[in-house]
Amino acid sequence: MNTVILTLLALSVSGLSLVYLRASDPKLRRVYGLPGWGTKRYVNSALFVCFLPGLGLLVLPNFSAFIMWFAALSLVGWGVALKKPV
Repeated sequence: MNTVILTLLALSVSGLSLVYLRASDPKLRRVYGLPGWGTKRYVNSALFVCFLPGLGLLVLPNFSAFIMWFAALSLVGWGVALKKPV
């Protein structure tokens, strides 16, 4: 499979996990005056899902996809952190 496609798929999975972590953060919700999350937060599971694509890319013989994912994950994280939670 193409390296760019693999990286984008891995980033989308990791990005969705970061969006979940951001949306369910109790301190952030309190600062913005939003109601509590309401259900149990699955922080450890979300972190595992966030880093699982990187582990999958690391196992593949094409290491450039892992390096691109690793570098772009911080940019995705900053992009997620900029937005006000809904």
